[in-house]
Amino acid sequence: MIGIRRAYVWAARLAVAAIFLGACIAKIRDPESFALAVHRYRLLPGEWVNLLAMVLPWIELTCGLALLAAPARWRAAGAAIGFGMLAVFTGAISLNLVRGIEASCGCFSTRADAAVSDGWNLVRNGALLWLAAAVFVEAFRSAAARPPPRAPL
Repeated sequence: MIGIRRAYVWAARLAVAAIFLGACIAKIRDPESFALAVHRYRLLPGEWVNLLAMVLPWIELTCGLALLAAPARWRAAGAAIGFGMLAVFTGAISLNLVRGIEASCGCFSTRADAAVSDGWNLVRNGALLWLAAAVFVEAFRSAAARPPPRAPL
């Protein structure tokens, strides 16, 4: 049973990391188009749109790398931050669906003609939230089981 859980958590780490690493590429390459995608959500004041478009992709990159290759404490932090981002993204997509605003999610493409967000985005994000939570729990348990490194005397 432990082997199955380890395989599940490893697959979850790979999936969530791949999503964040894949999502950050287009945003880092073209922050102006990503800012436009963020603006189409009509959720943030104009002053915040550019800041978010510049910072968010780098947070996604850091989370993805932490989930893949970092020690347990960093993995737990990456999973927690990733979970938080996914929750916010899911809320923003849900709010736009309720308001009838047709906007691309801006997840993997910053193009204006990218597919409009729909219920499948919510299903995908729900699955990713579940996976990120599993990674967090496992990394947190693993970090708690190991004592922190001691400073040399």
